[in-house]
Amino acid sequence: MNQLEIDFQPGLTEQFPRWMDCVRDSVYGCGKALKVVASDIDMTSTELSRKIADNLNDNVNFPLEKFPELMEATGKLTPVYWLIERYLEDSEKKSKRARAALVEALPRILKMLEATQ
Repeated sequence: MNQLEIDFQPGLTEQFPRWMDCVRDSVYGCGKALKVVASDIDMTSTELSRKIADNLNDNVNFPLEKFPELMEATGKLTPVYWLIERYLEDSEKKSKRARAALVEALPRILKMLEATQ
């Protein structure tokens, strides 16, 4: 028997209001030490930390050409998914996808409800 899985986690653009928030999370949440990730993209940990920091007084930014290397180093694709969600999936498409998932899950839900009676 298959188990129904419902994910109540908000979308990436809701979790991370800005793209760099998502990038930072992918770096710090990948399970690797910052110095390992930095080394994988030919930076020092201080340099990487500074480039992804949210410091308005520091005009140093993460170089976009290093982004593919960063994704390989972290193993996280969430920043790409954030961009997709932000620019390719409007609210109508999200709603339509959610309705389709509900229609697909409804027969299984009804079977489970019958089994509990």
